[in-house]
Amino acid sequence: MTRVLKVGIDIHGVIDTFPEKFKLLSSALVQAGAEVHIVTGSKRCERIDNMLANAGIQFTHYFSIVDHLEQTSVDVQWRKGLPYADENAWNIAKSQYCEAQDIDLMFDDSEIYKSTFHGIETTFLHVIG
Repeated sequence: MTRVLKVGIDIHGVIDTFPEKFKLLSSALVQAGAEVHIVTGSKRCERIDNMLANAGIQFTHYFSIVDHLEQTSVDVQWRKGLPYADENAWNIAKSQYCEAQDIDLMFDDSEIYKSTFHGIETTFLHVIG
């Protein structure tokens, strides 16, 4: 049996910076039977769904760091509409998700996450806008 390619894509600084490129990539991947995971800090909401739909982004899974931290009892505080939580817990959430889901490639613009991908199978691809 052929293994399914699994790709993670961040929203802020990636999809919203290069919407046309990630529209083409996500469409091709989904059509080919791959999994496309949105892996981002943001909670999934109507505004995010509309932004992804308007950009033509196709995906099969959605992971929110905020939701993950709240579900694992990490304190998330909201200040002026932005979430704040333990920095270490926040920074390792993406790599933990990628490792648990066997993500092959993770596209992200935040270099801070790069070091959390050492020692796991996921290839971290640093997107520079």
